[in-house]
Amino acid sequence: MLDKEARFFERIVRTRYWRKMPEVVERIPFGNRTFFSRYRRIDAPLTDTLIERHRRGEITIAHDLVDAEGRVPHIVVDYHGENPERFYHHAGRTLHALGRDDLVTFRSRSGGHLHLYVACDGTALQEAIEMGKIISKKLEEKLSKQWRVFPTDMLPEAYNIMNLPYEPFSLSPAQGAFHAR
Repeated sequence: MLDKEARFFERIVRTRYWRKMPEVVERIPFGNRTFFSRYRRIDAPLTDTLIERHRRGEITIAHDLVDAEGRVPHIVVDYHGENPERFYHHAGRTLHALGRDDLVTFRSRSGGHLHLYVACDGTALQEAIEMGKIISKKLEEKLSKQWRVFPTDMLPEAYNIMNLPYEPFSLSPAQGAFHAR
């Protein structure tokens, strides 16, 4: 049986990927704003070798959150705040109450930055966006907002990507994990 991390990497969209470049590669008009992207879309499969190079810090790779058919394998809660352990516990309880127990949490490169990947097994894009809004509202009932939820309809398609994770997030044994199953 595969562990959560291996299942995560099996589920992500791997038909193409995005590579971070040192310079702006695209100006994207969206609504009344212009976005400046440093990510270049690469129309080639995301391989295990590329993933390992990313995890070693040699390159920065992002993956699509929406596949070619408009399906979403994961809703991502991107937390960047002061207390990742507290957020982790509260998010686990909130997601459990919403019947969303299949999640995996990763640390990002910077401290205090977590990515919670909530499996949604190919949910349609609009349904995933609505579920993300529900998750965010439920989290806001107890926590000050220090996260964003993806995918979102508030950003252009090229911004509905997420950097690949670096390492799984885990608490020390003394802290425990309410939602670890």
